[in-house]
Amino acid sequence: MTLDPQDLYHVAWVVPNLETAMDSFGSVELRWATPVTRHIVTKTPRSDRQPWSIDVTYSIDDPFHVELIKHCPGSPWQLESNGTPHHMGWWAHDLRRDVERLEKEGYRLDAWMVGDDDEPTRFAYLLSPTGLRVELVDISARPQLQAWWSGSPYP
Repeated sequence: MTLDPQDLYHVAWVVPNLETAMDSFGSVELRWATPVTRHIVTKTPRSDRQPWSIDVTYSIDDPFHVELIKHCPGSPWQLESNGTPHHMGWWAHDLRRDVERLEKEGYRLDAWMVGDDDEPTRFAYLLSPTGLRVELVDISARPQLQAWWSGSPYP
């Protein structure tokens, strides 16, 4: 499965301070959705279910977005390098099938939001054989994210 460039919609950085990073990116005239704290349960190949609270925002101008996530120690959202993107995000039209396809191409499932069956739901992070982290986001989340980017409260 080759990732479709038409489905690439964001690049994300994990940052030490959300407000400082928003101000920094503001110098290139990015505008931001109201930051939110998301409560997410993830799983990794090395761990059982783990709840996290992360602070996050997205730039609001289409067609491509920047996601900023505040460093959360011990989580999938740890600060790795201040100048290096954490991941690039693609819409997934069938999340579980797309994860399986990438795994067959040598990608390694790294972390995911868990469903009732412990399998990926809403999003999954995978590492390419060269170390690039990609996020597949279920396209069903698109209307919620677009509403948030347009000024509505995060659902």
